[in-house]
Amino acid sequence: MVTTDFLDLAQCSAAAAFVKKHSREGVFFYGGYEDAERRQIVFMPDYLGVEDEKSVEQYFKTNPEECPIVVLDVKIKQKGAVLKHSDYLGSLLALGIKREKTGDIMVNQGGAHIFVNREIAEYLAENYLRAGRIPLEAKVLPISEAVISEANVKRIKEAISSPRLDNIVGAVFGVSRKLAVEAINRGLVFVDNVETKKPDHFLKGGEKIVLRGKGKAVYKGTCGVSRKGKLYAEFDRYI
Repeated sequence: MVTTDFLDLAQCSAAAAFVKKHSREGVFFYGGYEDAERRQIVFMPDYLGVEDEKSVEQYFKTNPEECPIVVLDVKIKQKGAVLKHSDYLGSLLALGIKREKTGDIMVNQGGAHIFVNREIAEYLAENYLRAGRIPLEAKVLPISEAVISEANVKRIKEAISSPRLDNIVGAVFGVSRKLAVEAINRGLVFVDNVETKKPDHFLKGGEKIVLRGKGKAVYKGTCGVSRKGKLYAEFDRYI
């Protein structure tokens, strides 16, 4: 079995056509769990009978010793201390770890689950002892023991002139339409993990929208009309 390192959203978007074209040959995205943003491309032998991304996930859960990804289970050792995603990422990079060797970082109460390449896991378990001045304790877990916490979301209702992508981005992330268009044109906006550079792209509802540096949300669809004739749109904004 062969895999790449972890790819970010832009890299996954660029590789999406290749993965789709070769999926019948056992080429899939995999990031450790279903909704992962940072993912590897895995090349699965045909004799394994893996047919899609869901069966890739199931195969590795059943055979965790073959999974290229493991979980670094990190616990904060200082009572009352709180760390953010950026704190964990910064302290990992300070150890000389390249970003492409780590996947998503899922912050939880009292610590985090960090998806990492198996090859660096033991090194991190022994050396990832601090984030700034906050002491840490880390151990390696197989992918089958990953705890995927439910995302915290806030339901938002905003008035928009139409469900164009630029209007949607502006409304949910609180930026002007001009800045939304600039972000889209710069390749900073992703719809269902695919880079989308068309400000006039219409959304139907149910799409995941990511604005790099600002976060992500799910556009739920429209839910009425204002007195001024604008559409009310609903979003689940990740917080």
